[in-house]
Amino acid sequence: MRPEGGEIVGTSADVQQGSDGPDDAPGVDRTTGPAAGSTTVPDAARAVAAVAMLGAAVIHFAYAPEHLDAQTSHGVFFLVVAWLQLVGAAALVFRWRPQPSWLRGTAALNGAVAALWLLTRTAGLPDDEPEAVGFPDALASALEVVAAAAALAIGLRWLAERPVGRPAFAVTGLPTAAVVALVTAAVIPGVGGDHTHDDGVDAGTGELAAGASASATGHDDHGTTDGADDWNAQRIAALEGYLPDDEVERHRQIHVEYLSEQIRNRSRTLGDLPEAEREATITAFAKWSVDNALTSEAPPDDGEATMHSHGVDEWQPITDPDDLTELQAQLQEAGTVIPHMSTAADAVDAGYMQVTPYVPGIGAHYLNIDLLQGDGFDPGKPEMLLYNGNEPTSELIGLSYAVLADEAPEGFVGPNDSWHRHIGLCIVGALVVGPESTPEEDCESIGGRKGMGFDKPMWMGHLWQVPGW
Repeated sequence: MRPEGGEIVGTSADVQQGSDGPDDAPGVDRTTGPAAGSTTVPDAARAVAAVAMLGAAVIHFAYAPEHLDAQTSHGVFFLVVAWLQLVGAAALVFRWRPQPSWLRGTAALNGAVAALWLLTRTAGLPDDEPEAVGFPDALASALEVVAAAAALAIGLRWLAERPVGRPAFAVTGLPTAAVVALVTAAVIPGVGGDHTHDDGVDAGTGELAAGASASATGHDDHGTTDGADDWNAQRIAALEGYLPDDEVERHRQIHVEYLSEQIRNRSRTLGDLPEAEREATITAFAKWSVDNALTSEAPPDDGEATMHSHGVDEWQPITDPDDLTELQAQLQEAGTVIPHMSTAADAVDAGYMQVTPYVPGIGAHYLNIDLLQGDGFDPGKPEMLLYNGNEPTSELIGLSYAVLADEAPEGFVGPNDSWHRHIGLCIVGALVVGPESTPEEDCESIGGRKGMGFDKPMWMGHLWQVPGW
């Protein structure tokens, strides 16, 4: 209003109309503050916090799918954090009210996520070792610290309400460009590096990551994809269930102890050795066999490809309607076996006996000798059954057909079943205890023999038809 004398005086209502941010409390006089439209220090800090949160959210969104594949709860955590950071960034940019609450929430959320990451990289989570630091997780955590610090500084009014000067782009634009460049590098594996680590724990919060595991023969990182060695490492990681190092080692010890006990009970020659020598021989062989069960299979000296196929098998289309009908009938007949053989105990009751120990991704083989010596391939009478462990309660995971013949049988209709044969396994007391690559002298040292013991080659074909496996 204009009083006598023509002097213009602002009322408290006039001042409040132009107020903004955490300084909007009654009694704050902004008539002496920065010029209207200028960028203040709190404005710049607010923009930096928003950009930092947006960058961290992008990284969390980028790596959420692989976490969903590894474990649903981990992927959901990544998505929830990403959405909260995205909403928080919008609240700061558009100055949603009440601003003090949004600032406190920004500081709390990002500070907590960054603290969790720090814990996983230093002390480690309960029952887990501290993890290595990767570029994506380190960048996300750094952005979260920046966002939390900026929000805290604004909320506590540590920043002076003064213009930052010109050009404002140097204060807000350059940091934004830098964050965009760094985040882009972080979400492109070829630029920012792999997101997984030696023990399968993910950057950011320490969750297990798909594609990272450790082999029982060295516990190496299998996160890379270049070359045959890396493909074999990834194959073994998948067969081992992408477990962290300590779990792989724990299972390895279980397999070593089981195999040692089987050799001890089945060998007819080790009993003549002194106890210390006998135990040392058994343990050394069992460790070698477990460590090489997945890695040492090789074709025989004549070069004939008789082993398992470990690469990609492309489905070859079957176009003949009659062939499709016959194949469907064969698969339906094979499926009738599944409900009656759900556990290893069921197999034993039906006349099967265990002939191999459990091997990750391959299973424990149970053989029915009477069916093996029958009339050849029959979809409803698998000579072998495959289980996911060495216990009577182990679950059925697959069917396996075995035929004694000079040539591989026709098997299922169509070109998509593959048959293989083993000619040099190490066997003790009717149990396979070592792969083809087992040195003959090592096999003999535990009272074993190399070979299958049949007059004709035994051809094998696996059918992975059990629901859930």
